[in-house]
Amino acid sequence: MKALTLTAALAAVTLTACISQVPMTLSEQFANPDTRPANAPRLRKTAAPCMVVVSNIADTRTDPRSLGSVAGRPVKAPEDTGLWLRNVVAGLESRGVVPHFDTYSTREEEPLVASLTLRIAWVSEIATSKTATTLLRMKLTRAEAVLKERDYRGSDTVMNWASGDGELQHMVDRAFGTALDQIADDVRAACNGRP
Repeated sequence: MKALTLTAALAAVTLTACISQVPMTLSEQFANPDTRPANAPRLRKTAAPCMVVVSNIADTRTDPRSLGSVAGRPVKAPEDTGLWLRNVVAGLESRGVVPHFDTYSTREEEPLVASLTLRIAWVSEIATSKTATTLLRMKLTRAEAVLKERDYRGSDTVMNWASGDGELQHMVDRAFGTALDQIADDVRAACNGRP
């Protein structure tokens, strides 16, 4: 029994030594994964895209550089968080919403205007799984009238087989993708005059 316990402890120490303790820094790029469930309705190719002016993207997290840790490995935000968040928001285009970062580019007298705030972007591990969570808040207005103001939570949970850079990046991208799905639904509804 002692030999079995000693072998298990030695295996755990060996496995821990194999896991990199070097901080992982996310890329400023956004892979824009397809996060819709297989049975979810798809956008028609002929549907006219909805235009929205993105007036602001703020990061109000307590520590904008930290995204938590997985397997004892710190996960850091990209150096340029502004570019990173703009790339994430640009992912709305594949969801039927064309974001404009220049106020006058839509040529509409009273365009839809979205102000976004990143409140949470975090990775962690629970038992044999790892998870990424994001929380974006959007205030959507048209001609000073507030059409929608709410939080959009995204998450992704996978088995913790390894803690490689690529899989952590993909996990965070998928968490953002599920939040973007919800944001796009609300912006398209506002474009079509629905509450």
